[in-house]
Amino acid sequence: MRLRRLSPFWIGLLLILVLEGSLYGLSYRFSLPYIDHIDESDYYIAGLDWRGLFDAKGYFKVSPPAYIAMEAGLQPVLESAGVRDLAPTTGFMRVLSIIATLGTLIFVALTARLAAGDLAGLVAGAAWGIAPLVLENGVYALPDPWVNFTCALALWLAAEALINPKRRWCCIASVVAGLVAIAFKYPAAPALLPGLLVALFIAVHERRRGLIFLGIQIALIAAMGLWFLLVYKIDFNNLPREGAVVQSQGLANLFNLSLTANNLYYTIYPLNVAAWLITVGLGIAAFALARSQRLSRLQLGVLGLALLMGVSIPWLANMFSEVFDGKIRYVLPATAAACVLLGAALAQIARAVPKRWAYLNGAWVALPLIALVFVPQLQQDWKLVQNRRLPDRRVELREWFDANLEPGTVIVDTDNNTTFNGIYGGIPYKTWVDWSLSDNIMEHSLAEWRDTKGMSYAVVPKGEVDQMSKTADGRAYLDAMLHLRDFYERGMRGPEMAFYRLWRMQNETQYHFGDAIMLVGYDRSAESVKAGDTLTLRFYWQAAATPADNYSLFIHVVPLDGDAPLAQADDAPSVPERPTLSWDTPDETLISAPFQVALPADLASGDYRVMIGLYNYVDGARLPVTDADGKSLGDSLELMRVKVG
Repeated sequence: MRLRRLSPFWIGLLLILVLEGSLYGLSYRFSLPYIDHIDESDYYIAGLDWRGLFDAKGYFKVSPPAYIAMEAGLQPVLESAGVRDLAPTTGFMRVLSIIATLGTLIFVALTARLAAGDLAGLVAGAAWGIAPLVLENGVYALPDPWVNFTCALALWLAAEALINPKRRWCCIASVVAGLVAIAFKYPAAPALLPGLLVALFIAVHERRRGLIFLGIQIALIAAMGLWFLLVYKIDFNNLPREGAVVQSQGLANLFNLSLTANNLYYTIYPLNVAAWLITVGLGIAAFALARSQRLSRLQLGVLGLALLMGVSIPWLANMFSEVFDGKIRYVLPATAAACVLLGAALAQIARAVPKRWAYLNGAWVALPLIALVFVPQLQQDWKLVQNRRLPDRRVELREWFDANLEPGTVIVDTDNNTTFNGIYGGIPYKTWVDWSLSDNIMEHSLAEWRDTKGMSYAVVPKGEVDQMSKTADGRAYLDAMLHLRDFYERGMRGPEMAFYRLWRMQNETQYHFGDAIMLVGYDRSAESVKAGDTLTLRFYWQAAATPADNYSLFIHVVPLDGDAPLAQADDAPSVPERPTLSWDTPDETLISAPFQVALPADLASGDYRVMIGLYNYVDGARLPVTDADGKSLGDSLELMRVKVG
């Protein structure tokens, strides 16, 4: 059987889908295993809550159920396939969100095609697919991509019912799609309007049939409402976040003209406001010209439905939010409708082109839009993809912490509020770490942080470090902590930050081992011990450059007048996970695991020297030691003396 030949429209749409799918495929795993959008974690937790595996204390009781149901239904399926825990599940759910976003592209293109033909469909689809803010928001494991999808589906189904007499039943399917959109997010209620209006239109022209459609739609809406009230038992007086805003000031916001203008502006903002307004304005002029000259015109009914969707969604958003870049997802379903209007306007302009200029059916009129809007937006898309492919500093911080430091409590800023939260942050961890949130570490003294609040470490944003470095008090505060590492590396995404321990080492030193390694300090358990006791030492290292080999540390307790070891210990100079060949960050301070040196039970009383050195464990060759002035100390260092009594 021969495959049906694809039309130019479907070829073009397929190319757009491949392009956009590639951008999503290259970037959808950004930040993982860290979850940098807390709502993604919320919905995963909500799924566990529905399954009885987590007690959310009723927090998700009034949340729209559709996406939580997806999470709760898919989690056991994924777990049976070996995909479990927050980060892997979120990665899979993001793939589904990509499918929804690409599905939105298809229905946007099909709706515009119904309104004004192939050119309109391709331009509308490209406008949605290429918009950087759509790429940015269309991948998250959240309900929003599904709201966009179901709203676009509802609009297309209503347009099909309006245009095609054989598909009048699609107005019912449109309302069903709108109800599904509401189940994903309550503010998607305007998705019901296109299907309802088309049913009214049918009722005017085909009274009996239209009334049947309206009756079915009303019954479906009533059934859904009763289900929400009686089965789901949603308490509309106890809605969190946006719901609380609606309850307190929603009605006043609804009639706030400046808020309406702002939200309408951000509806077309992802598409380039100036280009959209100019294109639609010229399209209206071209439509007037076509009407006066009886030329081919657009399907105004379809465009009316798109305009209704494009206005009602941002207007309803007035009730709970003033939209801006960070909240653009609230109006993206309306942006999809705006894409339909953009594509139709360009197609109308092409139809108004005189026949002698109508090469390729006037499609060349899209060239300015492609050159001035689509190409720059594709460049922005690629920058976003490149950024999202970078490793995340918060993952690096958490993994570094586990590999290098003893567990302890951490002061964090807002950007790191979930870095040490394995439940919401998603980063696998060895040991649970408690944290305290503060965006100004100097709000408490170090003594208060340590002794009263029980904190051990601090993540300090680079900007805060820079500000503290400009004042005497700030510099003194920084100097009183032990700087462990800066996370400022280029080629990574996420906040730049420095990591500190809230106290310094007991003894600060400056001894060089070879050309790269420096001992900057040590702790000792006691200055005097008894025979048979254990002397505990901890070392602090820095490396100006990556050492030439992996070295081991020896500790020898020797007489004052001899070199024969009476007690000793050997091990990696830092922690086992950090051999010296991994010391590749000059500003990093590496803290060793505690070294236990067991003294012989028959050790005579007196003073003894504690000698240390670094050596190649393969051939035994030791690194030369020099002091801060460059004076040679041989191949070992007398670190201290200990009294045995």
